[in-house]
Amino acid sequence: MNTPLSIPAFDSLPNSEEVIQISQWLSEAGLSSLELSNVQGVRLRITVGESAPPTPDATSHTVPTHGQPEAAVSTSTDISVTAPYFGNLLRKNPLTKEEFAPSGSSVCAGEVVSMLQIGELTVPITAPQNGTVVQFMAEEGDLISYGQTILTLHPL
Repeated sequence: MNTPLSIPAFDSLPNSEEVIQISQWLSEAGLSSLELSNVQGVRLRITVGESAPPTPDATSHTVPTHGQPEAAVSTSTDISVTAPYFGNLLRKNPLTKEEFAPSGSSVCAGEVVSMLQIGELTVPITAPQNGTVVQFMAEEGDLISYGQTILTLHPL
């Protein structure tokens, strides 16, 4: 029989045993990452499998999980555009069937570069700043998890 999940209070950062337990739950659920935050603005992102790029927020902390590589610091100026939710990736507009932002295209801050479909709901993924689409990391219809990199932009 499964024991009920006990999520730690997030008044302080979880200890290493709690991070390992959360990582195991993520793996068992088929999820790649989880981000926790509290009212003081402390954020913790736990990623299993591939490393995720660290967030530039000064209050963020990267906690390596047991058996997982630490996130590598990118020296590239390219920007990762990540999924705000989970769902199936739509690189084409469902109505016009035209690709939102093909590789090599220029996009403006706030412009829709793709969408996530969650059942009947579609959620836009927008460019965080002006740039050129370098490459997509996922294909049309792929199941995307929260925080997963969808594409990279080279800033203009």
